[in-house]
Amino acid sequence: MIYCFKCPACGKKAEVFRTISECKKPEECPACTEKMKRDFRSEQGGRRINDGWPMVSVAAGINPDQVGEYREFDKTMGVPTEYNSDGDVVFTSRAHRKRYCETHRLFDRNGGYGDPQRK
Repeated sequence: MIYCFKCPACGKKAEVFRTISECKKPEECPACTEKMKRDFRSEQGGRRINDGWPMVSVAAGINPDQVGEYREFDKTMGVPTEYNSDGDVVFTSRAHRKRYCETHRLFDRNGGYGDPQRK
């Protein structure tokens, strides 16, 4: 596998091919010889790892022509929600996602405690 590293001292980045058992082995910076740290953000293509909000959901999306109607309904139900130009839902937090999905009778079949549940 390819692992990404970044030097905390000089900011130099490096990609290193290693086996899974070697992934925690420290890498030495070629520029300043400091120990480099794993750069998880680069490994994940720049996505946020711990905080994935706001999250855009295509699966919970609607027809773009219905956005106005759904915004009004969501506001009435106490779950104000934004939609992008394609009609995809933009969730601001895990709690927002849960309230929205349960309001619209959507659920995660394999979800956990904080995920939308079947009512």
